Amino acid sequence: MLCRNRIIPSLVLAVFFARGGSFKLASKGLTSRRHESGEMRGITAAAARAARSKAPPLVAPPRLLAAAASGGETSVGESRLGAAYALAGAASVASWTVCAFTALGTHPYLDLPVRHNLLTIAQALCFPVPVFISVFAALSAAATKGGKTRLKSATYRRLNLGLFASSMWLLCAAMYYPLFATGYDQYPRALVQAAAVAHGATACLAFGAWARSAPLYPELRRLRVHCSAFYLPRLVRGLAGSFWSLAPKQPAGGGGLDDPDVKGRDARAEYALAALLFGVFAVLPLLKAFPAATVPTILGKRLARPATAFTWLAAVSCYCLKDAAERGRLAASTFATLRKGLLVGCGLHLGLLFAKVAGADGGHAGLLALYPAMVSKPGLALCSLAMHVLALVACLTPVPLKDAEQPKPSSEFEGGF
Repeated sequence: MLCRNRIIPSLVLAVFFARGGSFKLASKGLTSRRHESGEMRGITAAAARAARSKAPPLVAPPRLLAAAASGGETSVGESRLGAAYALAGAASVASWTVCAFTALGTHPYLDLPVRHNLLTIAQALCFPVPVFISVFAALSAAATKGGKTRLKSATYRRLNLGLFASSMWLLCAAMYYPLFATGYDQYPRALVQAAAVAHGATACLAFGAWARSAPLYPELRRLRVHCSAFYLPRLVRGLAGSFWSLAPKQPAGGGGLDDPDVKGRDARAEYALAALLFGVFAVLPLLKAFPAATVPTILGKRLARPATAFTWLAAVSCYCLKDAAERGRLAASTFATLRKGLLVGCGLHLGLLFAKVAGADGGHAGLLALYPAMVSKPGLALCSLAMHVLALVACLTPVPLKDAEQPKPSSEFEGGF
């Protein structure tokens, strides 16, 4: 056994030396196999990288994309500002609708026909509601897309101030309704409270957005300057400047304002005159007694003076449209929304008024018996009719091609208060 154990290793060694280099060949084979396995691993890694390159790219959530587009300044609180405008608009429109049905549904002393009551309620809603909705829609869209940064534009500062004034007027009209309606007291206590909350919240929202849009707002907070020392002079300067800026500017491309056939006419003159007329008729019921105070709303003593809030809001919208026409921005979404509100409101108001004159509310005898205030002031009624026709024509004027093709500016901080 010992001999056999010694012979076998000897034979192995003999075979090895007889075939010299076999181990070397084996080692080379092993090395080549290792090299091939390395190449396979390289090919596998390259295939994995190619597969990863063909994979669909990762897409960021829409909220992050919107924040990046706005310079990273849109926060969750700012995105909720648009929803706040939408909620305030719904509450304000609902409050005015209920007030109109309550005040005009029945007369406390006269037995009026149901047809007349329904037509009067329709008159109270056909112009105010579209104008109200258009302003809220414009502010809500601006707050949703750009947050507080976009509300610093001069257009949205004007709209916020106009909305604040209108909401405060409606708040006072709801709380002190007998003073606005020459002694009529038809609002129940629950309606007065609900309307006060709706319009008061809207006024706070609009004024807060306007106050925070002031260029020096952070410095005012740091120095603790009282608001009346800054905002009141700013309001006075802005209102005075807006009044003197009502005259439309001459078009830059040539052609006078008195040429109706000039190419690319943008209706800036029509918007300017409509803004002036709406502003005058908004103040008229405060300075004149009835029956003159019932024009232009044609709502009688019960609701004519509260409805002037919407006449004032229409004046603000017309001024913003006139300013947009001068800057070549009428094609922007904000001004398209304002134009649609004025177009629908004026169209419905004029259609209902023409239907009444044509005899829809009892014929000629019904017109004389049911609308004595309008009939007794034909001059003011015709001026009101011309005002709505002028606004309707301005809104129907096509937007110039240069406005539609002009790129959107990065900011609109010029002018305004």
